[in-house]
Amino acid sequence: MRAALLWLLALPMTALAGDWCELPGRLAQTAGDEFRSGLAHWRLEAEDARAQVRASEGWLDIQTPAGLSLWWREPLAGDYAIRFSALALPAPASAGMHAGRLSDLNMFWNAAEADGSAPRPRSGAFAGYDDLELDYVGFGANANTSTRLRAYRGGQRRLIAGYADQATAEPGEQAMREGTRLHPGRAVHVEIVSRRPTIDDPVHLRWSVDGKLLFSSTAAQARLRGFFALRSTASHLQIREFRILRCLQP
Repeated sequence: MRAALLWLLALPMTALAGDWCELPGRLAQTAGDEFRSGLAHWRLEAEDARAQVRASEGWLDIQTPAGLSLWWREPLAGDYAIRFSALALPAPASAGMHAGRLSDLNMFWNAAEADGSAPRPRSGAFAGYDDLELDYVGFGANANTSTRLRAYRGGQRRLIAGYADQATAEPGEQAMREGTRLHPGRAVHVEIVSRRPTIDDPVHLRWSVDGKLLFSSTAAQARLRGFFALRSTASHLQIREFRILRCLQP
């Protein structure tokens, strides 16, 4: 009941960026999860056996004391967007010294092994993913003190852009602000866009929260296919309205 009340208090769903699907293309939902029938669409990797993941009553509930990745089973390619709503709750008692914190609404996408194959199973420990090729956002990570976009390429985790409190800031990062943090009782609405760059629009990656573009990239080493995962550690998250949309051409 408490979780349901928090969702009622959350911000209403905003119109997220859709101008990346250029005419004559048409944006259409092609997959998703209503979270009413378990985890059939997902593959779980949890560092700690006490992690609890449940999908029912319209939301995905994740409570974990340590590293956890939840992989969408189907690969994604072409021009597509991923949209979902997320609510951060206090981390469970099993998180020990991190219990009660809001933290780590994180995600991998366009992930693959170095040879292009699907990600092999891992333990759920964060460092175990370093050798994958992927794009990553950690939103409200490190106990809600940083929000960063990184590119994993050739075994290196490269910072593309980020926000951080002064104590944890890396060179070139901006200061954290209200729109880059998790807030108690407030859902955020995420959109990830992956698309082929064009001469008129070289941006291949867009990451928006609550309808506002936070990160974009025109990197030469664009990743345009692979797998998506929700990622977290020492946290309690609830996910709703998970949607995959594609820009369909006539």
